[in-house]
Formats: sequence, C-alpha cells, structure tokens
Amino acid sequence: MTQFSVPMPPYSSIRRGSRGRRRGQPSKKEKHALKVAVYERAGGLCELKLHKDCSGARVLPFEGDVFERAHMVHLKSKGSGGAWTMENLRNGCPACHLGSMHTEGKKLEC
Repeated sequence: MTQFSVPMPPYSSIRRGSRGRRRGQPSKKEKHALKVAVYERAGGLCELKLHKDCSGARVLPFEGDVFERAHMVHLKSKGSGGAWTMENLRNGCPACHLGSMHTEGKKLEC
C-alpha cells in the first residue's frame, strides 16, 4: 500500500472580521446616541465619584485622549448581563472608571 504525502498549507493568522453585531447589542450609531444622552444627562460631570482624586466638579471633554475624556460606564457589566439602558449607564472620569472600577474592583449598585 502506497501512502501519499500532501503538504499542509502554511499556518495563516489572518483574522476574520466580524460578521455583524452580536444579538441584543446596539449598533455603532445607537451606542453613540446612548453615549451622547448619558453625557448630556450628567452635564459632562463624573457621576461615579469613586476615586480620591475625583471631585465630580470638572466638566470632562466628550472626545479626545482616553485619559482625559468622559467614559460611558456600565454599572452591571455586559459580561454579567448588563443592558445597554440609561439606567445601567453612567458618565465617569478616567480616574473613577479605569482607576477604581477596573484596577481596584470597586462596584456600584444599579
């Protein structure tokens, strides 16, 4: 019995793009509209007030550097079943969002 050797194609690390948004997730337009609505509701101020350096009195820019601008924060994370609703979203400063919630693990109740 003869065995033939077929060369394997080289490994390709080509990343396939997303085929669309996940079920139940808002589109980019809807996310932007939510971010604008959350920002306007807060008046550009931090609603979290978790970090010692946050006074909550400084108006944050809507766009710009990630360490300066306002962040849209999910109180209950998307991975834990948190919804894209105004009740679950807050406007936060980088110190509260990145410093306290993600680094120190502080949580807020919805």
